[in-house]
Amino acid sequence: MILLASPEGAARAEIVVYGDLDVVTGVELRRVVGALGTATIELDLAHVTFLDCAGARTLLWADEHARRLGGTVTLVRPSGLVTRLLRLLEFDRHLLIRHCGGTADADRTAGGLT
Repeated sequence: MILLASPEGAARAEIVVYGDLDVVTGVELRRVVGALGTATIELDLAHVTFLDCAGARTLLWADEHARRLGGTVTLVRPSGLVTRLLRLLEFDRHLLIRHCGGTADADRTAGGLT
């Protein structure tokens, strides 16, 4: 389930993802991110219980989409499962990740992924 947790028209969007982030939920997340009027997005992944490669690729897509609009995506409080898969895929080298309210602990490369 995808929940837009910030008011419509806000300068920053907060999206909370619950349950699985997979090929099905990824389509819903792309729809929500694509419809936003802002490019500064926080994705709260604390409640994600399953993440597959399609879901991980959706996170990269969201990041690329926001960058095209001059903004950023920050993954906030990712569950241990999410963190582990992002590290295995080396996506943590390209995505901004913030654990427990601190600063982002991963920097994107200048050129992003190709």
